[in-house]
Amino acid sequence: MEGHEVEVRASGREALDLIMGGPLPDLVLADVMMPGMDGMETLGQIKQSHPGLPVILVTGQQMTRAETGQADALVSKPIDFEALFREISGLVPG
Repeated sequence: MEGHEVEVRASGREALDLIMGGPLPDLVLADVMMPGMDGMETLGQIKQSHPGLPVILVTGQQMTRAETGQADALVSKPIDFEALFREISGLVPG
């Protein structure tokens, strides 16, 4: 993963629990479609509590950047990992 340490959570709720309970990650990568709390709701709660925390949404749906609201970037499926790493590099200081 290009030298990044990655922690995976199965749901938006689990991701929020991680963010609220410990040191902040440098970035959150969230799928729009998740069981329970979807990516858009997860994004909203993250930005409400930690507005400076970058969030990249991933989707297989037809969606524009404008439709993501507060997301810092939008990545389409299938994921182009070079494009994803460019987005990450632009959002996370080296």
